[in-house]
Amino acid sequence: MNINLKTDPISKSFYQYLWPALTGMVIKSLFIIGDGWFVGQGVGADGLGALSLVIPPFSIFTAIAMMIGIGGAARMSIDLGKGNTESGQAWLNQSLVIVTLFSTVGVVLALVWLDELIVLMGASGYMAELAYDFLSVLMPFFIIYSIGWVLSCFVRNDRNPKLATYAMSIGAITNLVLDYVFIIELDMGMKGAGIATAIAQVVIFLILLSHFVRKQGSLTLSIKGLGFNKAQDIITLGMPTFFIEVTSALTILLFNYVLLSQFGEDHIIAYGLTTNIGVFALFVMVGIAQACQPIMSFNHGANQVSRIDQTLQLGLKVAIASGTAFLLLIWWTAPHIATWYFGDAEELIALSAKALSLFFLGVPLMGLNMVIANLFQAIARPNQATIISLGRGFVFVALGVLLLPQLFTENGVWASILFAEAVTAVISLSMLFTYYRKRSKQMEQIEAVELTA
Repeated sequence: MNINLKTDPISKSFYQYLWPALTGMVIKSLFIIGDGWFVGQGVGADGLGALSLVIPPFSIFTAIAMMIGIGGAARMSIDLGKGNTESGQAWLNQSLVIVTLFSTVGVVLALVWLDELIVLMGASGYMAELAYDFLSVLMPFFIIYSIGWVLSCFVRNDRNPKLATYAMSIGAITNLVLDYVFIIELDMGMKGAGIATAIAQVVIFLILLSHFVRKQGSLTLSIKGLGFNKAQDIITLGMPTFFIEVTSALTILLFNYVLLSQFGEDHIIAYGLTTNIGVFALFVMVGIAQACQPIMSFNHGANQVSRIDQTLQLGLKVAIASGTAFLLLIWWTAPHIATWYFGDAEELIALSAKALSLFFLGVPLMGLNMVIANLFQAIARPNQATIISLGRGFVFVALGVLLLPQLFTENGVWASILFAEAVTAVISLSMLFTYYRKRSKQMEQIEAVELTA
């Protein structure tokens, strides 16, 4: 793909990254929704509840992979903006070494203490058995999954976002086809779902690897720059992304605990459906943020602040508009979505429809917060990005989950996401205005020095 981040109009660069990113994320979210549907049909509502309970391990490995992939790829883009084209290979190779080490240690520990891990996630009885069937098959493949995430970040920033989309799309289709075969036709239950997901991750990995084997960008497979001297920079810049994912896992654990202790298994199942559908909106926001990141990082390195501002404005417009569209669509279709999953279970349908409607109230603000956090991450200001990520991902969600049910009974639980995104939005905007104010003063000082020189 012919992308010139230095001279192309911002709108052209943005949409060149946006459409592949959105397509990939939409397809991945549809795969998750379809995966849940097959489990619901082949295993039952308990299977969908078990999927909700095993999301935290996914989130942990995704957090590690995205931290390293986005941190390394953003550093590479900043160097490219400065004209330093030689360091890209070192950022890739060190990122791959780090993620392989982290994910391998994580998999070994998880397999040794798998029973304890499942208990920690709040599973018991039949749901615990289903969760064990799924994770025992899939867990070893989290290493391939993590490496694939890092490869996708570098492939995208190596100006080949379409391949990352193709990989995710083909992997998602593979997963759904195998879900049908293993869960519906062969009646393999949660083990079948695990095998389907594992094979799909291998397919994604192999497709992404072709970028380097066929030399479709500036990066190749080599041992150049191997080591750990860039590890701190990679992890520091990727840390906000890590917190986004880890806090998502903690939030799910908290929701599971509150729902099981104060309400019951029907609420866990309704929450499972809400997260299953909510991931669609979340991934779209991630796709919009991903479209902004290479452009912002490159132009930060090139010291082109006006192009960074244009990218931010466009990203915010698209994110807020998309979030509003999601909200209106869910308000219109929530009962139909719940019926599609649960058939004629009227109480479960009503509960799930209410949960969906209240959850999606926070989606427009979610887009605003994620794009602003992405700005700070792209321009190497991880502290601000981390504050936003922790706020919207866990701190204010936890406050909402613990406090709002005392005021609004069960509706308060579902409204906690809106509460968290709204409070975080106030913080995000205040930090953004502070950043602009400081930058304006710095530019005035530079101009004053130049005039007196």
